[in-house]
Amino acid sequence: MARKIKIAFDLDGILIDKPPFISKGLLEWLFKGSDGERLHYRFPKTKLEQLVRKLSHFYLFRPAIKENIEVVKRLAKDKRYELYVVSGRYSFLEKETYNWLKRAGIKNCFKKIFLNLGDSQPHLYKEQTLAFLKPDIFIDDDDLIADFLAGKFPEVKIFCCFDRGEKCRKAKFINQLTEITS
Repeated sequence: MARKIKIAFDLDGILIDKPPFISKGLLEWLFKGSDGERLHYRFPKTKLEQLVRKLSHFYLFRPAIKENIEVVKRLAKDKRYELYVVSGRYSFLEKETYNWLKRAGIKNCFKKIFLNLGDSQPHLYKEQTLAFLKPDIFIDDDDLIADFLAGKFPEVKIFCCFDRGEKCRKAKFINQLTEITS
């Protein structure tokens, strides 16, 4: 039997859209701080900050990116692929994440779901997880993380898929998920 192609997906910006009426720039400022050019992400330390973040990740405020969900469902049915989630979401969002995946009807599409339960910096968590998982393909929407990982894993096809993908320098920019298997 031929080896399956392992495809790993980030969640936010790839399968899960941002909350309506909130700009990507504001979200990045909240998560990355004011310096969007270096790899450091804010961990909400207080219970109030975590509650606000949990509310912003409630499934009703985070619509699915429908065309990407359809790609995942199609790939999950194809025996040539194994699908994974590798998300930098912090531990306090675990319940919301699994609830969202279940409601979107894709929780069972993945062989394994990797969440950042140790609350590491997301780029370092993803680096560690990709080193363990050894995927053939990884897709992220964060240009800094995608480029960081592309520099660490030249053997992995790292794709950057989001509305400002032209900022990616090392990762390959794609407009939509259908491009990963073409």
